[in-house]
Amino acid sequence: MRRISWVVFFSAAMLLMACQEKDTYSNKDLTLEAFSAMETPSFAINSHTIRKHISHIQKADTGRLAVDKEVHNYYRQERPFLWIDRHGIDQRADSLLYWIERVGETGVDPAIYRLEKIKEDLARLRMLDLTEEQDINRVMARLEYNLTRAYLRYASCQHFGYVNPAYTLNHCAVKDSDSTHVTYYHVFDVKMSHPNEAFFTKAYHKIIHDSVDLFLREIQPTGKMYRKLVDYLNTKQPTGDERRKVICSIERCRWQTDDSPEKHDKYVFVNIPSFRLYAYGEDSVLTMKVGCGKLKTRTPLIHSTIKRMDLNPKWFVPKSIAKGIAHSYGYMRRNNMYIYDRKAGKLSPEHGSYSRIMEGKQYIVQEGGPGNSLGRIIFRFDNNHSVYLHYTNTPWFFQQSVRTVSHGCVRVEKPLELAVFLLKKKDQDLIDRIKYSMEADLNPNDNEPDEKPVVDRKKLIGSVNVEPEIPVFIGYFTCYPSPDGELQYYKDVYGYDAAIWKEMKKYLL
Repeated sequence: MRRISWVVFFSAAMLLMACQEKDTYSNKDLTLEAFSAMETPSFAINSHTIRKHISHIQKADTGRLAVDKEVHNYYRQERPFLWIDRHGIDQRADSLLYWIERVGETGVDPAIYRLEKIKEDLARLRMLDLTEEQDINRVMARLEYNLTRAYLRYASCQHFGYVNPAYTLNHCAVKDSDSTHVTYYHVFDVKMSHPNEAFFTKAYHKIIHDSVDLFLREIQPTGKMYRKLVDYLNTKQPTGDERRKVICSIERCRWQTDDSPEKHDKYVFVNIPSFRLYAYGEDSVLTMKVGCGKLKTRTPLIHSTIKRMDLNPKWFVPKSIAKGIAHSYGYMRRNNMYIYDRKAGKLSPEHGSYSRIMEGKQYIVQEGGPGNSLGRIIFRFDNNHSVYLHYTNTPWFFQQSVRTVSHGCVRVEKPLELAVFLLKKKDQDLIDRIKYSMEADLNPNDNEPDEKPVVDRKKLIGSVNVEPEIPVFIGYFTCYPSPDGELQYYKDVYGYDAAIWKEMKKYLL
């Protein structure tokens, strides 16, 4: 950008008038140098000076958001100015300010975008309220840098969230520690998208091609849950702990997960804080109580698809439990357990080896049937934690208000109803066989161990594929709507809201 002066415009006007005069104009041979005495330093634009001012602003910027690094890199590479030119700043800046001024509706403080400073500098530039100390180069440098910073911050945070749950939630619960090392429970296992080079390139492209308003409309969260929470925050204006729960729930709605309930007409959603499962159909909602993992064996947050349901499943006892019962032969016999050896196959409890069990060469296995810890049916889906939905042999715990009872799996209150929901075709014969398989007495009577159970083997069914597969989401909302649509509050049982709030509160009103 070449050095220009406001006297250029005066000179051009004089020359134009001269051309229109019929008589010879006495000053027609004047050059720009003749107007040098009229030049005002405060109005002289110089691109090199602007870049020097931007460099100073960068060094003083203590922003800690990940996106701030992108802003620094852009100007460190001396890439083209995005907002300013020799004509000043156009309506693109006003489009950005429109959206930033609305961010308070979600509880976020517009000050994190330097809103007031941008508005002040815009007014100063447009009113030509410039001085030697606040000359045009300083003002334009601040506007160029602050507008880019605000634009990328807003677009990134509003579209992807202010908190990275993959880091925050996976570093909030200590599993083990010593003087040199700390390990945490891996509780957030959901694939996500984050701001990347392609996103920033698109954002820059939108500025250059005057599509700022369109772009900022496109990146807004669109889910019904997000809109419901934002509307509730502004109409009900909750305070204290309730406000915190609403804002943390709004933040969760910003996260760009690879899949989400809004993309499906039929899906299963487990909300840990409410200890409830919601099976959403096209025109109905099936809901039931659930039990989730204890604090030391938390149910992870997962997105997957239910592939099949197994009737009367065997339970391969995890090592964390097996180490406590490996020598309890009477207990294992009473609970229909045996040892499975990788080489020798099925063995009696007495042939178990503690060391081989811990090495994964042997397993304690519980037979399927009425007393099985998994209950009579399990709903399987791919995940990295061997966590599933299943029934239980201790259904009385559903009467408890806080149901953190399992080793990570989700225990469901109404397994037959859930099985029927998952079926595409409600084949009554198949439903009857599932029900029979869940009720048949497969084990001998405790009082008469030699008595064989009377079972109609033709009615038994071992497994049913779920076709098409049904999405399942295990999530965590401390503010979530009941089936009738009313938002309700729940206890922060795992402390995830506390972890999110710790990160979020620096950005809030």
